[in-house]
Amino acid sequence: MPADPQATDPNQVGYSLANVAELLFPCLEAAGARSVLEIGAYRGELTAELLEWAGAAGAEVSAVDPEPTPELLELARQRPELELLRETSHEVLAVRPLADAIVLDGDHNYFTLSGELRLIAARSQGEVPLLMFHDVCWPHARRDSYYAPERIPEEERQPLAKDAGLVPGDHGVVAGGLPFEWAAASEGGPRNGVLTAIEDFLAAHPGLRLARIPAFFGFGALWRENAPYAARIEEIVAPFDAHPVLERLEANRVSHLVTAHDRGRQLHRLSARAARQEELLRSMAASRAFALAERLSRLRRRGGEPAFSRERVDRALREDGD
Repeated sequence: MPADPQATDPNQVGYSLANVAELLFPCLEAAGARSVLEIGAYRGELTAELLEWAGAAGAEVSAVDPEPTPELLELARQRPELELLRETSHEVLAVRPLADAIVLDGDHNYFTLSGELRLIAARSQGEVPLLMFHDVCWPHARRDSYYAPERIPEEERQPLAKDAGLVPGDHGVVAGGLPFEWAAASEGGPRNGVLTAIEDFLAAHPGLRLARIPAFFGFGALWRENAPYAARIEEIVAPFDAHPVLERLEANRVSHLVTAHDRGRQLHRLSARAARQEELLRSMAASRAFALAERLSRLRRRGGEPAFSRERVDRALREDGD
């Protein structure tokens, strides 16, 4: 892996599939992939790594993102070999010849992923290519989220929660949980979540194998059991498939992420409140009414230190600054 995925992830959230590059790229090599379609490129962290791999492997990389970020646009400008498709995944998959391998990391909801899988199955005529998924573990495994809810038919959407906070083990939404602009108001149930969509697809298409690696929100690899490269893929991912130690490590990592986010949120609120209080104190201390009250306090104390004074306010503010 040529780059450190955490270099562009200072909070170490681990949101990019580049974090599992040591598994993803061997799978591409095992499958002999010479074309890769990445659905949902976001800032282009994995896209950049795919381009590096493709340069050595003689492969082509295409990325699908209807609303590319500035970082992804800049990557496309710097790397003209990248084909950037500014359409929805359903629009692309309906007309485009299928790549040898497809990375599915777009809109994390049942409707979108199920549609992608149906199109892939129909276009492949039973020869489903190597598929690799992100977010097959918490929080998206059993809960939809939406980048643009208006693109999803209302009857296909879960009841929505705006600015939802998600916490492992709580099926609702919680203040201080990991933030999502739009997410299903409740976790679980039919037609809800990424892993649910994949499992329903598997039930309708026998002869497919899914490996689920519980790390960095979950990496999934799906391939045909009769594919010529099936045994090689199995060898790469099977040691990590649903591994209980990885399950516990990921649960621990996510717990720390949630705790750190909540503490950061509380610290921000406390800092904002302290700033407002400081502004109020400075305003009061600079007022004529405060100066008059200070003089009256001195008179009542017969020249002694007043109950309150500009000097005491300034001293308190300096101490807070230290």
